[in-house]
Amino acid sequence: MTPASHPKVSIILPVYNAESYVKGALLRLLDQTFIDFELIVVDDSSMDRTRDLAQSVARQDVRVRVIELPVNGGVASARNDGLALATGTYVWFVDVDDAWDDGFLARTVDALERRSADLAVCSAVHRFGSDWSSNEFVVRYRNENVLEGIEAVESLLAGSGALWNKLFRRDVLGLNPFPPLRSKSDHAGVLLVLPELRRIVTVPEVLYTYVQRDGSISNGGNPQPQNFLVLLGIAAASLGQFPNTRRFRHAHARFRCSIIARALREAWRYPTGASELAKQLPTMVTWREVLLTGASDRRAFVTCAAAKIAPRSAKRAFRHIGRNRWTTQGAV
Repeated sequence: MTPASHPKVSIILPVYNAESYVKGALLRLLDQTFIDFELIVVDDSSMDRTRDLAQSVARQDVRVRVIELPVNGGVASARNDGLALATGTYVWFVDVDDAWDDGFLARTVDALERRSADLAVCSAVHRFGSDWSSNEFVVRYRNENVLEGIEAVESLLAGSGALWNKLFRRDVLGLNPFPPLRSKSDHAGVLLVLPELRRIVTVPEVLYTYVQRDGSISNGGNPQPQNFLVLLGIAAASLGQFPNTRRFRHAHARFRCSIIARALREAWRYPTGASELAKQLPTMVTWREVLLTGASDRRAFVTCAAAKIAPRSAKRAFRHIGRNRWTTQGAV
Protein backbone atom coordinates (compact mmCIF):
# COMPACT_ATOMS: atom_id res chain seq x y z
CA MET A 1 0.00 0.00 0.00
CA THR A 2 1.29 3.45 -0.90
CA PRO A 3 1.33 5.82 2.09
CA ALA A 4 -0.51 9.12 1.87
CA SER A 5 1.79 12.15 1.89
CA HIS A 6 -0.37 13.64 4.65
CA PRO A 7 -2.27 10.82 6.36
CA LYS A 8 -5.45 11.65 8.19
CA VAL A 9 -4.36 9.82 11.37
CA SER A 10 -1.08 9.10 13.11
CA ILE A 11 -1.18 6.02 15.36
CA ILE A 12 1.59 6.09 17.97
CA LEU A 13 2.58 2.77 19.54
CA PRO A 14 5.33 2.87 22.22
CA VAL A 15 6.90 -0.54 22.85
CA TYR A 16 9.45 -1.95 25.25
CA ASN A 17 10.36 -5.65 25.51
CA ALA A 18 7.02 -6.49 23.93
CA GLU A 19 7.98 -9.39 21.67
CA SER A 20 4.96 -11.39 22.86
CA TYR A 21 2.51 -8.75 21.66
CA VAL A 22 4.03 -6.40 19.10
CA LYS A 23 3.48 -8.35 15.86
CA GLY A 24 -0.10 -9.23 16.70
CA ALA A 25 -0.84 -5.64 17.72
CA LEU A 26 0.57 -4.26 14.46
CA LEU A 27 -1.35 -6.69 12.30
CA ARG A 28 -4.59 -5.88 14.14
CA LEU A 29 -3.98 -2.16 13.74
CA LEU A 30 -3.41 -2.64 10.03
CA ASP A 31 -6.84 -4.30 9.90
CA GLN A 32 -8.58 -1.02 10.76
CA THR A 33 -11.41 -0.39 8.31
CA PHE A 34 -10.20 3.22 8.05
CA ILE A 35 -6.94 2.97 6.13
CA ASP A 36 -5.64 6.54 5.78
CA PHE A 37 -3.10 6.44 8.61
CA GLU A 38 0.57 6.14 9.46
CA LEU A 39 1.64 3.80 12.25
CA ILE A 40 4.65 5.01 14.23
CA VAL A 41 6.22 2.31 16.41
CA VAL A 42 8.57 3.80 19.00
CA ASP A 43 10.90 1.12 20.33
CA ASP A 44 12.16 2.32 23.72
CA SER A 45 15.50 0.49 23.54
CA SER A 46 14.05 -3.02 23.87
CA MET A 47 16.38 -5.86 24.84
CA ASP A 48 14.37 -8.64 23.18
CA ARG A 49 13.07 -9.24 19.62
CA THR A 50 10.50 -6.43 19.70
CA ARG A 51 12.29 -4.23 17.17
CA ASP A 52 12.99 -7.08 14.73
CA LEU A 53 9.37 -8.22 14.80
CA ALA A 54 8.10 -4.68 14.26
CA GLN A 55 10.48 -4.17 11.35
CA SER A 56 9.30 -7.41 9.75
CA VAL A 57 5.78 -5.98 9.65
CA ALA A 58 7.04 -2.60 8.43
CA ARG A 59 8.66 -4.33 5.43
CA GLN A 60 5.23 -5.60 4.43
CA ASP A 61 3.30 -2.32 4.82
CA VAL A 62 4.78 1.09 4.14
CA ARG A 63 2.37 2.77 6.55
CA VAL A 64 4.45 1.35 9.42
CA ARG A 65 7.54 3.24 10.64
CA VAL A 66 9.79 1.84 13.37
CA ILE A 67 11.73 4.38 15.44
CA GLU A 68 14.60 3.08 17.58
CA LEU A 69 15.47 5.08 20.71
CA PRO A 70 19.10 4.65 21.86
CA VAL A 71 18.29 4.89 25.58
CA ASN A 72 15.27 3.65 27.52
CA GLY A 73 13.46 6.79 28.60
CA GLY A 74 10.05 5.45 29.57
CA VAL A 75 6.66 5.53 27.90
CA ALA A 76 6.15 9.29 28.28
CA SER A 77 9.36 10.07 26.43
CA ALA A 78 8.53 7.48 23.76
CA ARG A 79 5.11 9.03 23.16
CA ASN A 80 6.61 12.51 22.90
CA ASP A 81 9.19 11.27 20.40
CA GLY A 82 6.50 9.57 18.34
CA LEU A 83 4.32 12.68 18.41
CA ALA A 84 7.22 14.81 17.14
CA LEU A 85 7.24 12.66 13.98
CA ALA A 86 3.47 12.52 13.51
CA THR A 87 2.14 14.12 10.32
CA GLY A 88 -1.53 13.23 10.65
CA THR A 89 -4.40 15.61 11.37
CA TYR A 90 -5.47 13.34 14.25
CA VAL A 91 -3.51 11.22 16.74
CA TRP A 92 -4.37 7.93 18.46
CA PHE A 93 -2.10 6.56 21.21
CA VAL A 94 -2.32 2.77 21.58
CA ASP A 95 -0.93 0.34 24.17
CA VAL A 96 0.62 -2.75 22.64
CA ASP A 97 -1.04 -5.40 24.83
CA ASP A 98 -4.62 -4.11 24.68
CA ALA A 99 -7.51 -4.87 22.32
CA TRP A 100 -9.59 -2.60 20.11
CA ASP A 101 -12.36 -2.66 17.56
CA ASP A 102 -11.44 -2.70 13.86
CA GLY A 103 -13.76 0.26 13.42
CA PHE A 104 -12.16 2.48 16.07
CA LEU A 105 -10.70 4.96 13.61
CA ALA A 106 -13.64 4.95 11.21
CA ARG A 107 -16.06 5.78 14.01
CA THR A 108 -13.98 8.35 15.88
CA VAL A 109 -12.75 10.19 12.77
CA ASP A 110 -16.33 10.41 11.53
CA ALA A 111 -17.52 11.77 14.90
CA LEU A 112 -14.71 14.36 15.06
CA GLU A 113 -15.33 15.65 11.58
CA ARG A 114 -19.12 15.72 11.70
CA ARG A 115 -19.04 17.52 15.06
CA SER A 116 -16.01 19.77 14.40
CA ALA A 117 -14.52 18.56 17.69
CA ASP A 118 -11.00 18.56 19.12
CA LEU A 119 -11.31 15.17 20.79
CA ALA A 120 -13.42 12.05 20.34
CA VAL A 121 -13.67 9.70 23.33
CA CYS A 122 -15.36 6.30 23.21
CA SER A 123 -16.73 3.86 25.77
CA ALA A 124 -14.14 1.35 26.94
CA VAL A 125 -14.02 -1.82 29.03
CA HIS A 126 -11.38 -3.37 31.25
CA ARG A 127 -10.44 -7.00 31.73
CA PHE A 128 -7.79 -9.05 33.52
CA GLY A 129 -5.51 -10.89 31.12
CA SER A 130 -7.33 -13.43 28.96
CA ASP A 131 -10.38 -13.58 31.24
CA TRP A 132 -13.09 -12.10 29.03
CA SER A 133 -15.67 -12.77 31.77
CA SER A 134 -13.97 -10.05 33.86
CA ASN A 135 -14.98 -7.26 31.48
CA GLU A 136 -16.33 -4.15 33.17
CA PHE A 137 -16.74 -0.59 31.99
CA VAL A 138 -13.81 1.75 32.46
CA VAL A 139 -15.94 4.56 31.07
CA ARG A 140 -19.36 4.43 29.45
CA TYR A 141 -21.18 6.97 27.29
CA ARG A 142 -24.87 6.46 26.60
CA ASN A 143 -25.11 8.64 23.49
CA GLU A 144 -23.09 10.59 20.99
CA ASN A 145 -22.99 14.05 22.53
CA VAL A 146 -21.05 17.23 21.89
CA LEU A 147 -19.75 18.77 25.10
CA GLU A 148 -18.21 22.21 25.52
CA GLY A 149 -16.83 24.27 28.38
CA ILE A 150 -17.45 22.97 31.87
CA GLU A 151 -19.48 20.01 30.54
CA ALA A 152 -16.45 18.82 28.57
CA VAL A 153 -14.16 19.26 31.58
CA GLU A 154 -16.60 17.41 33.87
CA SER A 155 -16.87 14.52 31.43
CA LEU A 156 -13.12 14.06 31.10
CA LEU A 157 -12.43 14.44 34.81
CA ALA A 158 -15.07 11.86 35.67
CA GLY A 159 -14.09 9.43 32.90
CA SER A 160 -10.83 7.71 32.06
CA GLY A 161 -7.66 9.77 31.88
CA ALA A 162 -6.05 7.14 29.70
CA LEU A 163 -5.09 7.97 26.12
CA TRP A 164 -6.17 4.82 24.33
CA ASN A 165 -9.92 5.53 24.05
CA LYS A 166 -9.36 9.02 22.65
CA LEU A 167 -8.64 10.45 19.20
CA PHE A 168 -7.04 13.91 19.42
CA ARG A 169 -6.65 16.69 16.92
CA ARG A 170 -2.90 16.93 16.50
CA ASP A 171 -2.81 20.69 16.99
CA VAL A 172 -4.24 20.59 20.54
CA LEU A 173 -1.42 18.36 21.79
CA GLY A 174 1.43 20.80 21.24
CA LEU A 175 5.01 19.71 21.90
CA ASN A 176 6.02 17.17 24.55
CA PRO A 177 2.65 16.99 26.33
CA PHE A 178 3.70 14.05 28.50
CA PRO A 179 5.80 14.79 31.60
CA PRO A 180 8.67 12.41 32.44
CA LEU A 181 6.80 10.08 34.78
CA ARG A 182 7.22 6.32 34.73
CA SER A 183 3.51 5.94 35.45
CA LYS A 184 0.42 8.17 35.14
CA SER A 185 2.03 10.25 32.36
CA ASP A 186 -0.98 9.57 30.15
CA HIS A 187 -3.34 11.05 32.74
CA ALA A 188 -0.99 14.01 33.18
CA GLY A 189 -0.94 14.63 29.43
CA VAL A 190 -4.74 14.66 29.25
CA LEU A 191 -4.85 17.17 32.10
CA LEU A 192 -2.32 19.42 30.41
CA VAL A 193 -4.27 19.61 27.14
CA LEU A 194 -7.66 20.15 28.80
CA PRO A 195 -7.52 23.96 28.36
CA GLU A 196 -7.02 23.45 24.60
CA LEU A 197 -10.12 21.28 24.17
CA ARG A 198 -12.91 23.60 23.09
CA ARG A 199 -15.27 20.80 22.11
CA ILE A 200 -15.33 17.03 22.63
CA VAL A 201 -17.62 14.38 21.20
CA THR A 202 -18.54 11.22 23.11
CA VAL A 203 -18.90 7.95 21.18
CA PRO A 204 -21.15 5.40 22.93
CA GLU A 205 -19.79 2.26 21.24
CA VAL A 206 -17.23 0.17 23.13
CA LEU A 207 -14.25 0.44 20.81
CA TYR A 208 -11.35 -0.27 23.19
CA THR A 209 -10.53 -2.92 25.79
CA TYR A 210 -7.87 -2.11 28.36
CA VAL A 211 -6.15 -5.38 29.32
CA GLN A 212 -4.46 -5.54 32.72
CA ARG A 213 -1.79 -8.20 33.03
CA ASP A 214 0.36 -9.58 35.83
CA GLY A 215 3.49 -7.50 36.24
CA SER A 216 2.08 -4.26 34.93
CA ILE A 217 2.63 -1.15 37.03
CA SER A 218 -1.04 -1.08 37.96
CA ASN A 219 -1.14 -4.80 38.73
CA GLY A 220 1.84 -5.77 40.78
CA GLY A 221 4.68 -3.90 39.08
CA ASN A 222 6.58 -0.99 40.56
CA PRO A 223 4.36 0.92 43.00
CA GLN A 224 4.48 4.64 42.31
CA PRO A 225 1.62 6.22 44.25
CA GLN A 226 3.64 9.42 44.59
CA ASN A 227 2.93 10.11 40.92
CA PHE A 228 -0.70 10.67 41.81
CA LEU A 229 0.49 13.66 43.84
CA VAL A 230 2.23 14.98 40.75
CA LEU A 231 -1.12 14.67 38.98
CA LEU A 232 -2.75 16.83 41.63
CA GLY A 233 -0.17 19.55 41.05
CA ILE A 234 -0.61 19.39 37.28
CA ALA A 235 -4.38 19.47 37.70
CA ALA A 236 -4.20 22.55 39.92
CA ALA A 237 -2.18 24.43 37.30
CA SER A 238 -4.22 23.27 34.31
CA LEU A 239 -7.68 23.56 35.83
CA GLY A 240 -6.79 26.97 37.25
CA GLN A 241 -7.32 28.32 33.74
CA PHE A 242 -11.08 27.64 33.85
CA PRO A 243 -13.77 29.93 35.32
CA ASN A 244 -14.08 29.27 39.05
CA THR A 245 -17.81 28.52 39.11
CA ARG A 246 -19.57 26.43 41.74
CA ARG A 247 -20.11 23.62 39.24
CA PHE A 248 -16.45 23.64 38.29
CA ARG A 249 -15.31 23.61 41.93
CA HIS A 250 -17.47 20.55 42.56
CA ALA A 251 -16.04 18.76 39.51
CA HIS A 252 -12.50 19.59 40.66
CA ALA A 253 -13.26 18.37 44.20
CA ARG A 254 -14.60 15.05 42.93
CA PHE A 255 -11.53 14.67 40.75
CA ARG A 256 -9.16 15.32 43.67
CA CYS A 257 -10.94 12.76 45.79
CA SER A 258 -10.75 10.17 43.01
CA ILE A 259 -7.02 10.74 42.51
CA ILE A 260 -6.25 10.54 46.22
CA ALA A 261 -8.34 7.38 46.49
CA ARG A 262 -6.37 5.73 43.72
CA ALA A 263 -3.09 6.76 45.38
CA LEU A 264 -4.27 5.27 48.67
CA ARG A 265 -5.26 1.99 47.07
CA GLU A 266 -1.91 1.70 45.32
CA ALA A 267 0.03 2.61 48.46
CA TRP A 268 -1.94 0.14 50.60
CA ARG A 269 -1.32 -2.76 48.27
CA TYR A 270 2.38 -2.97 49.09
CA PRO A 271 3.96 -3.86 52.44
CA THR A 272 6.86 -1.41 52.05
CA GLY A 273 7.82 1.67 50.14
CA ALA A 274 4.65 3.72 50.47
CA SER A 275 3.75 3.68 54.17
CA GLU A 276 4.69 7.30 54.85
CA LEU A 277 2.82 8.53 51.81
CA ALA A 278 -0.25 6.54 52.82
CA LYS A 279 -0.22 8.30 56.20
CA GLN A 280 -0.26 11.72 54.55
CA LEU A 281 -2.90 11.11 51.90
CA PRO A 282 -6.03 10.97 54.12
CA THR A 283 -5.30 14.49 55.38
CA MET A 284 -5.15 15.81 51.81
CA VAL A 285 -8.84 15.27 51.09
CA THR A 286 -11.63 17.02 53.00
CA TRP A 287 -14.92 15.51 54.11
CA ARG A 288 -16.64 17.92 51.74
CA GLU A 289 -14.69 16.47 48.79
CA VAL A 290 -15.45 12.94 49.95
CA LEU A 291 -19.18 13.63 50.19
CA LEU A 292 -19.29 15.38 46.82
CA THR A 293 -17.74 12.27 45.30
CA GLY A 294 -20.29 9.87 46.76
CA ALA A 295 -22.83 9.97 43.94
CA SER A 296 -20.31 9.85 41.09
CA ASP A 297 -17.49 7.51 42.19
CA ARG A 298 -18.40 4.86 44.75
CA ARG A 299 -14.87 3.44 44.91
CA ALA A 300 -13.30 6.80 45.65
CA PHE A 301 -15.98 7.64 48.21
CA VAL A 302 -15.51 4.37 50.14
CA THR A 303 -11.71 4.50 49.94
CA CYS A 304 -11.37 8.05 51.25
CA ALA A 305 -14.11 7.66 53.85
CA ALA A 306 -12.43 4.49 55.17
CA ALA A 307 -9.06 6.26 55.25
CA LYS A 308 -10.45 9.09 57.34
CA ILE A 309 -12.49 6.93 59.72
CA ALA A 310 -10.23 3.91 60.26
CA PRO A 311 -6.97 4.12 58.31
CA ARG A 312 -5.33 1.01 59.77
CA SER A 313 -8.36 -1.19 59.16
CA ALA A 314 -8.75 0.25 55.67
CA LYS A 315 -5.12 -0.49 54.87
CA ARG A 316 -5.48 -4.11 56.00
CA ALA A 317 -8.71 -4.54 54.04
CA PHE A 318 -7.36 -3.16 50.80
CA ARG A 319 -4.14 -5.13 51.07
CA HIS A 320 -6.25 -8.26 51.51
CA ILE A 321 -8.25 -7.36 48.42
CA GLY A 322 -5.01 -7.25 46.41
CA ARG A 323 -5.79 -7.36 42.71
CA ASN A 324 -9.48 -6.82 43.21
CA ARG A 325 -11.13 -4.51 40.68
CA TRP A 326 -11.36 -1.84 43.36
CA THR A 327 -7.71 -1.13 42.66
CA THR A 328 -8.05 -0.67 38.93
CA GLN A 329 -10.82 1.80 38.19
CA GLY A 330 -9.57 4.76 36.21
CA ALA A 331 -9.94 8.41 37.07
CA VAL A 332 -9.48 11.71 35.26
